[in-house]
Amino acid sequence: MVHIKKLEVYGFKSFGFRNTIVQFEKGLVAITGPNGSGKSNILDAIMFAIGENSPKAMRVDKFQSLFHDANNPGHRLIRVSVTFDNTDRGIPMDEDTVTLTREMEGQSGESQYLLNGKKVSKTAIMELLEVVLSAPNKLNIVQQGMITRISELNSEERRKIIEDIVGLSYFDEKKAEALKQLDEADRRLEVAFARMGEIRKRIDELEAERNDQLRYEQIGSELKRFKAVQLSNNIRVVRSKLATSTQILDGNNQRSAQLTKHLDELRQEIEGLETEKAKFMEEVDAANKAKAQLASKTASIVHDSERTKAMLGESQRRISDIERRLPQIEGGKQAIVQRAEGMKADADRLQASVAQKKEALAALRARLDQINAQVEEVSAVISRYTGLRQKLEGRLKRISSLKNSIEVSATRVEEKLKTNAYKKDAGDSALASLASEVDSAKARIAELQKSLESDKSRLQETINTISTLAETKIALERELAGSAAILSKADTMATKFEERASVAKHAMNEDFAIAELSKYSEKFGIKGIVHDLIRWDKGYERAVLAAGTEWMKAFVVEDVKSMIAIAAYAKEKKLPRLRIIPLDVVARYKSKRTEEFRGDTNVVGRVSDFVYCEYEALPEFLFSDSIVVKNSSAAYMLARQGFRAVSVEGELFEPAGGSMALDFGSKISDLTKAIILGDSVESLRDMLGKLSKVVEKKNAQLREAAERIASAESEKIRLEIQISSNETRLAQESASIAGKEKTMQEMQVQGQTLAHEAQILEAELEKYRRRLTLILPAVDRLSVRLQGIDESNAKAQLAEINVERNQIVKQADSANIELSQISSSLGGIESRLEFDQRELVQMDEEKERLTAELDQRKKQVEEMQSKAQALETELKALRDQEQQIIDSSGNAYSVLQEYERKIKGLSEEERKVSKEHNIIERESALLRKDVSDLTAQESRLVNDLVWLGYKNLLDPMDVEGGIKELSDEYEQVKSRINLRADESYVQVMEGYRGMSTRRNQLESERNSIVSFIEQIVKEKKEMFMDAFGKVDGDIRTTFSKLTGGNARLELENPEDVFAGGVMLLVAFPGKIARESTALSGGEKTIAATVFLLALQSLKPSPFYLMDEVDAHLDAQNTDRLSKILVERSKDNQIIMVTLKDSTVAKATLIYGVYPRQGVSQVVKYRNPGQVPLAQINSSTAEGN
Repeated sequence: MVHIKKLEVYGFKSFGFRNTIVQFEKGLVAITGPNGSGKSNILDAIMFAIGENSPKAMRVDKFQSLFHDANNPGHRLIRVSVTFDNTDRGIPMDEDTVTLTREMEGQSGESQYLLNGKKVSKTAIMELLEVVLSAPNKLNIVQQGMITRISELNSEERRKIIEDIVGLSYFDEKKAEALKQLDEADRRLEVAFARMGEIRKRIDELEAERNDQLRYEQIGSELKRFKAVQLSNNIRVVRSKLATSTQILDGNNQRSAQLTKHLDELRQEIEGLETEKAKFMEEVDAANKAKAQLASKTASIVHDSERTKAMLGESQRRISDIERRLPQIEGGKQAIVQRAEGMKADADRLQASVAQKKEALAALRARLDQINAQVEEVSAVISRYTGLRQKLEGRLKRISSLKNSIEVSATRVEEKLKTNAYKKDAGDSALASLASEVDSAKARIAELQKSLESDKSRLQETINTISTLAETKIALERELAGSAAILSKADTMATKFEERASVAKHAMNEDFAIAELSKYSEKFGIKGIVHDLIRWDKGYERAVLAAGTEWMKAFVVEDVKSMIAIAAYAKEKKLPRLRIIPLDVVARYKSKRTEEFRGDTNVVGRVSDFVYCEYEALPEFLFSDSIVVKNSSAAYMLARQGFRAVSVEGELFEPAGGSMALDFGSKISDLTKAIILGDSVESLRDMLGKLSKVVEKKNAQLREAAERIASAESEKIRLEIQISSNETRLAQESASIAGKEKTMQEMQVQGQTLAHEAQILEAELEKYRRRLTLILPAVDRLSVRLQGIDESNAKAQLAEINVERNQIVKQADSANIELSQISSSLGGIESRLEFDQRELVQMDEEKERLTAELDQRKKQVEEMQSKAQALETELKALRDQEQQIIDSSGNAYSVLQEYERKIKGLSEEERKVSKEHNIIERESALLRKDVSDLTAQESRLVNDLVWLGYKNLLDPMDVEGGIKELSDEYEQVKSRINLRADESYVQVMEGYRGMSTRRNQLESERNSIVSFIEQIVKEKKEMFMDAFGKVDGDIRTTFSKLTGGNARLELENPEDVFAGGVMLLVAFPGKIARESTALSGGEKTIAATVFLLALQSLKPSPFYLMDEVDAHLDAQNTDRLSKILVERSKDNQIIMVTLKDSTVAKATLIYGVYPRQGVSQVVKYRNPGQVPLAQINSSTAEGN
């Protein structure tokens, strides 16, 4: 069992700058000492050495605090070494001890790790410790306060701790990955549904177009029937012409027959002469045939003569060969007889040697049987050593279990990689297929585009013309619309202003005067009207208007001089009343303010306080004597006191209350603009007349543009019909390419994601492989040791016996080999003798056959020689006869000349008759051509009728008008339909069915992913419940031993384990069961300790570090806990810091720690039995 054997500390915390060595053993090791002595620093040093990097975990605020003398820069080095006992090879290294060393310097703060004196990385250290479940941050290290933290855990945190220990995060990762795939499947399914919706919409559109196409076909069918009637009428006319031509042709045929008869008679006479001529020629030919027969017979005799000579030569050569072969056969027979005599002697010698070898082999086999009996006796002795193998096999089983666990994890990662690769390959294959389809579609589009270019160029010219005309039309319409709106609005505004100007002029009020004088504002120095120059607070608008109602339309001028000039002008022009305020008078004005009303709460202030103007004195001049109050009552009371008061609501009271003015929402009338604009209305009326003429001209241009557009549109429709079919196909191909390219982009993104996931999985797989490289050598070494157990004394004895046995076996094998070689040689000699015998028989047979052939050949030579002489004699006679026939055939030419003269006269007469016959034949040929053309025309018309679907002629009727009307309607319908609607409808429906199949596949994939997720959840729950059962069982047993009470775990939500937590229900003796968080402080500590021990049992570690876990327990519970720890230390090493007597007394090894001059000192007590803690403390004091 792996355990800590030794700890060496230098410069770490309370340990000084000398090596402090602490030896450990198996079992329960207690570390005790007074508070502050540094006993817990021993555990911190072990944690530091095995790679702990958290200062908080080592009970310091920062790494610098780990140095013994942090203020002394000359001693800034920490070195801690932990030596593990590895005799059972629990750590996968072929060493009995494994030492981990960690050094840290104060200058850099960096750590170096050494493994058995060799520098390694921290990762290598962590992987080694992971193998034996001894890495930091595990439950095998219980620090101060950990029990308290565990006691405060809620149910959810308890469940998560169990999950972390058994490694359920693997299932969460698989589930997260599956959920990601499910999300992708849902998106793909959503896209499929969306595409099906689009296709369904397109199907509805095509269905409407298809109905239009059916109407178009119906019109075509009716038009076809009318054309069939027209064809029937034409067929009747053609048949009438055909009958007339046939009658004329029959007359010509009769005359042609008479001439033919006369020609036949002439030809018979010519044939008679030809017959006589031929008979004469036959006689001449007979002589020639006799000549040919002689030539043939001569050639045959020549061939026979040559053949006879060849056979004679071949027989003579064969006789020579036979005469040479017969002496060779005699010599071969003599050689074979001599060789056979020698081989018979060798065979006799080999048979004697075989008998000797068989006797020696029998003796060797008898000795081998004796040795085999000895081997069985020694093997019985070796079987007693089998028990020794069990210990090593147990070790091998444990490390093999760990290896299998890592291999399973690696296999899972490999499965993920295979799945990832399969998905990537499938995606690449689908991507390549789509790319091929896109390329094919692009090629088809290129062809379509090429065929459409010529038509589109013509169409584009028409469209450009239409576009230009349309733009002209739109511009004209826009201009006309704008002109009409301007006319209407201008007329309305002119009328309105005429009425207002008329009212203002006839009213002759101050607005008329203002309008008149505003024309000369610069001349008279007019700054403006009061209501245009001042501003006021909106809250006091009514009060301001009521107080200044008489002065709001007053002119503000620069000085009194301007005021006098305006007055003179108004008098001259007889203008209505005016109010004029010179600014120089306003500037000299001083208001008479009084503070008599300041104490009145109803008074808001003076009106001038709420009025603002560029000329600051103007508000004071106008409103300084007016006071704003909150209500009418207060205004009336102030007016009785001699003030001019106005309420916020606009109720004005003159001083002394003699009069009152009300203003609850009046506005300042302003007719000035109307009066000023009155002079421009007449000019506007003149412009409206001119604009009306322009509108009429634009209307004429608009009508002309509309007519040209209509003409161009008809031309455009004609061109569009020609290319509509190809454009439809082009649109479908383009839509298909767009969809496929979008799918390709999605697949490329998915491929990149899969590649990234593959990199992550490769890194994880490499980690598992590194761990396997550490474990596999240990497995191999244990296997070698298991094999080494056989290398015992008994096996040595067995080996000696086996050596002798092997020697005998070798001798026997050698004898067997020699015997088989001799037997093989003997068999070879016997076979050779049999072969020679057969060869002698064959030679005798060959000699007899050649002798008989020699006699036969000699007879043939004699016969051939006599036959050749006879053929030569016959050949000479035939050549003499042939010469006689050639001399007798020379006077046949004169007879043939007479026959030729008679035949020539008859042939001349035949020529004249034939000429007349040919003339008639030409006329007949022309008639036959006419008949043929009419027949062909009739056939063509009938075929056209049949093509239209009619086999018989239809009743005659006038259909010309009907055909014209239907053709016009047909063309009108044709211009607005899709001629490929039915085909497109079928294609889209097929695509819809394919998409439906794809949707079903996607739904199936989604269901598979859902099933996989459910399986993951099931496996995760099963693993969790197994761990839950183990922890629950351990809690029940340990708590009963510790307290005599009952404790158990319960799930908050048994139906959904991971939706709730894990409750720890505890019932101490004599008390009811309660949740652990509801217990008292001491009870919580006991419950948390039991829960921690149960968690440790899930994945046992070879050693445990515990820092004062019994600190909060009473004496009785401390004693019980120590007994449990002693029992558990039989299989593990427990190093425990404690201050309790009962725990120290039960430890197998005790270390006391005490301080001396700021440095911790360590003393050791080996197997003290029942040594009280007080004695240990007193010994510690004496040491001081």
